[in-house]
Amino acid sequence: MAEQFSGLQVDQISVGYGKALVLEKLSLTVTSGSVVAVVGPNGAGKSTLVRAISGSIRARSGEIRYNGQIISGLAPYRVARKGVLQVPETRDIFSGMTVWENLMVAFDNLNVESARQEAFNEIYDLFPILAKRHQDIAGNLSGGQQQMLAIARALLGRPKLLMLDEPSLGLASLIIKEIYGTLNRLREKGLTVLLVEQNAKMAINFADHSVVLSNGKIVMQGTRDELLSDEALAHHYLGVRTG
Repeated sequence: MAEQFSGLQVDQISVGYGKALVLEKLSLTVTSGSVVAVVGPNGAGKSTLVRAISGSIRARSGEIRYNGQIISGLAPYRVARKGVLQVPETRDIFSGMTVWENLMVAFDNLNVESARQEAFNEIYDLFPILAKRHQDIAGNLSGGQQQMLAIARALLGRPKLLMLDEPSLGLASLIIKEIYGTLNRLREKGLTVLLVEQNAKMAINFADHSVVLSNGKIVMQGTRDELLSDEALAHHYLGVRTG
């Protein structure tokens, strides 16, 4: 019997909104324990890919599997309980509730089996500012702190695969560096990450493997050195200079 693949397999999915097709027969593999970045211009289909994997939009064709089990067609909460969790671009925190209340809602809704205090201690170790501001209203946090809260909420679900949609969007460079430092700590603990980023060069430098989307299709993929070695292609698809 062949050994079961460990990780995410996206096989020939097509996804759209109304009559518009955004992704066309797209295939992607994220091996357990790796970090894969999805980059490309606005409108390339990056966020649509994440939404399809999380179950918030259904693929019209193709199949999505995690650890060998089909997850395409499942409701988002069932995908989350398989260990596949998403941090959306919009963050989706409850701005009128406190930081602690936001974390509690996530802890309860994600149906985790870990002890609450242990789980919260791990979150506060990763994001000390959330411990300091745990009684503050979430809407009063800075953009970077709200992003940390959004990531923390997902982590309370004990994800096996964490998908982040534009985690650096609109944030100052020092905050971005701090968030990526936290992501690196999670990587070192063995967490699998699918990273969608507009900042292509930063994401490619961070990831083990990257794919470039353009018009709903993968046009380039490989390691950092492989993607950035061809300056003309990198500039055309990514808008970055490698020299």
